[in-house]
Amino acid sequence: MLLIALAFSSCSNGIHYKQVNEDFSNVESTADKSHIDSILNQLPKYSEICKNIRLNKVKFDNDLLLDVRTADLYQNSKETAMAMGMLVADLGYARYFERVQVCTDILDATKMMAEKLAVDNDIFEEYVPKVEENLNDEQVIFATIDSLLDTNTIVPAENEKYGITAMFICGFWVETTHLGLAQESESCEANENSLESHFNVLHSINELLSQLSDSDIIASLKSDFSSIESRGAHSQTLASDIEAVRNKIIKTI
Repeated sequence: MLLIALAFSSCSNGIHYKQVNEDFSNVESTADKSHIDSILNQLPKYSEICKNIRLNKVKFDNDLLLDVRTADLYQNSKETAMAMGMLVADLGYARYFERVQVCTDILDATKMMAEKLAVDNDIFEEYVPKVEENLNDEQVIFATIDSLLDTNTIVPAENEKYGITAMFICGFWVETTHLGLAQESESCEANENSLESHFNVLHSINELLSQLSDSDIIASLKSDFSSIESRGAHSQTLASDIEAVRNKIIKTI
């Protein structure tokens, strides 16, 4: 399901893996791996999650996105994984508006975060060079990004991977909701249907979070996401609730 195959390379990324192992050392799973895998398999591809929030705004707004200059400021692996999920959501948004330079900047920032999570660089080497080699061909760049967003690979094994996967998905969901709520929908009914579908994804995410526990970030997310789901897609406080979760994670310059 993940955009990125979370395959750790302890030889080439030993220092980063040590940090990941330390940051996720307090994460415990309350279910066996097969059950967690079944929950992950319920989640749609990222390209489908993007479609749940209709992007009908007249113009692109760069201020809605994470500042790619902050990529190196994320030190805790849990925050890094969540921010990386947000960046991938931003990538889908930038691609929708066909902003080539924004897309390449986000890819660079995402690659930096992936390295911090000891993700095997082979995944990015397959995609990023294609973008860098075709900066003058927008269609190649967009086709590459579309392919990347539709990647459907996950190789969960170590406990850290489940934690990283959960944080990544949480970040992606928060950011797609943040971007969607900032749009001006042409159809109220269509927007309501999109939000309902988006909350179905949230239900699966909350089911995933219920199988994991820690004493800090995941615990806080479980509480926040559970409250958001219980209030529903039509909550008057949805936008402020999403921004509150987002602001707990994002870094600023």
